[in-house]
Amino acid sequence: MLNKIINTFGTRVAIAVINLLIAVMVSRALGTDGKGVQSLVLVSITYILVFANLMGGGALVYLTPRFHFQMLAAPAYLWAAANSVVFYFVIKGFDLVPQPMILHVVVLAAINGFTSINASILIGKEKIKQSNAIMLLQVVISALSLVVFFYIAGLATIQSYIITLYIAFGSAFVLSLHLLRRHAEGLRRVAWKEYRAASYQMLHYGLLNQLAHIAQLLSFRMSYYWLNSLYGEAEVGIYSNGTSLVESIWLVSRSISMVQYAHIANSTDKGHSQKLTVQLTLAALVLSAVLLLVLIFLPPAFFVWLFGPGFGQVGAVIFSLAPGVLLFNVALIVGHYFSGTGKYHVNTIASFAGLVVALILYSMMIPALGITGAGWATSISYSFTSLIVVMFFAREMIIGRSDFIPRKGEIKNMWEQMMRSIGKK
Repeated sequence: MLNKIINTFGTRVAIAVINLLIAVMVSRALGTDGKGVQSLVLVSITYILVFANLMGGGALVYLTPRFHFQMLAAPAYLWAAANSVVFYFVIKGFDLVPQPMILHVVVLAAINGFTSINASILIGKEKIKQSNAIMLLQVVISALSLVVFFYIAGLATIQSYIITLYIAFGSAFVLSLHLLRRHAEGLRRVAWKEYRAASYQMLHYGLLNQLAHIAQLLSFRMSYYWLNSLYGEAEVGIYSNGTSLVESIWLVSRSISMVQYAHIANSTDKGHSQKLTVQLTLAALVLSAVLLLVLIFLPPAFFVWLFGPGFGQVGAVIFSLAPGVLLFNVALIVGHYFSGTGKYHVNTIASFAGLVVALILYSMMIPALGITGAGWATSISYSFTSLIVVMFFAREMIIGRSDFIPRKGEIKNMWEQMMRSIGKK
């Protein structure tokens, strides 16, 4: 398990670094306004995906050990395609992104949705390295394509950026198909009633799981649309860079939680799952606090040097988001304990509570304080969500406080495993 966490963490570090380079390239080439448009495009794709995962995502991870992959993949693909068609009209009706971008957003979301389905099935089979390879390829191809378009061909436009997304998403989809074919069972004849039974389970667990993700994403990213409406694309560009940097801290917890989720979903030992969750949460909090301190003390001049003129307020965004980002590590890892045990309703309740808090605070703080108001409102929402998850976890704990801290033998064993894993790489 530790080997998988290290692999996932290493992959996510690489992805975070490459995404930072992409943000720098886009910011320098297109300025605050162009970075704002890019952020609106990406967050709109993400919104479409979170609804596509009503029959995908975490539910597929949980159900893959219980069903033949074909019974899960076919309904998930159909749902993802139909979802993108519906969102074409939603985005157009609410004018969420510039009109020329709408068709690109929904097509890219569909491609990414198909890739996500394949990757989730691989995670459900505990093929973590293969899923990581898909994510890594996507950002590597995106960065290389940007270099070609922006610096070699001299085509530094938002249209060129969209083309790079097509190339990157398409490459990742092809790889995901190849890996799924290698690691999943072969296709077989399936009766309609079997598809219907699997689809019911997917929708059941998907609704419970994705309602939480939908509420989370609304809490996290609705501020983009709010800022765009009240201030403009430039503010969105500044805020998105600050958000991306500070939320990169979560790569520690997300690396841990993805492997933890797959492990717990395949386990029946409740005490072991709880002990593992508490110890991983404490480790993530310590590591994240150290990384956050580094980001907080970076001066405004650093962000101007990194992203270009107009991005001096990125540091203020990071400072306002930092407390909530730190505490949300708890929700990420403890929340995956509930997902791994099939209790998706806990994350749903906590996320909707956080969303209510966010909406109230956005309406008061963004008009008054702008991008820092959006940051503080989001930070408080993160903290409230984490508090709710902890309250639910405390109610069903069967382990004692002595299990919170790893014993000397456990630490030694983990260290030896880590050293062996690094040696293999």
